[in-house]
Amino acid sequence: MLFVNAGIGTRDMVADISTDEYIRMMVTNALSPMRIVESFKDLVLPTGTIGIMSSGQGSITNNENGHYEIYRASKTALNMLMRSFAARHANDPRTLLLMAPGWVRTDLGGPQARLSIEESMPNLANAMDAQVGKAGLQYLDYLGRKVPW
Repeated sequence: MLFVNAGIGTRDMVADISTDEYIRMMVTNALSPMRIVESFKDLVLPTGTIGIMSSGQGSITNNENGHYEIYRASKTALNMLMRSFAARHANDPRTLLLMAPGWVRTDLGGPQARLSIEESMPNLANAMDAQVGKAGLQYLDYLGRKVPW
């Protein structure tokens, strides 16, 4: 298994974020994880899994309040890049996963988040394990439920 976790966040809106900060977030949250996947994909067995920590915030469908728009854009970009990777490797038997950990109490999620790391991560690992052997790309939450694109 290869699992890539990278993410920084901001509450800035489009009108308030500097171009440099926007670029830093896109490079950290979207480009760099995909570069890791591209660099290490050949180390994952055909029966293995390549996963990336995405976010439910990356769902275009679920964006009904507009908050965290820059962070959302970076995770949506990550999802699109992974979808392109999957399309380019359509005959690849490996399991490909974009995982949303839920709203977790971290520096990014904040103290008001619903889940602790101890509640989210074991469930996320179990959800990933349940997908072993299922070829193709899925976008799932920490309980294994499909997240709408």
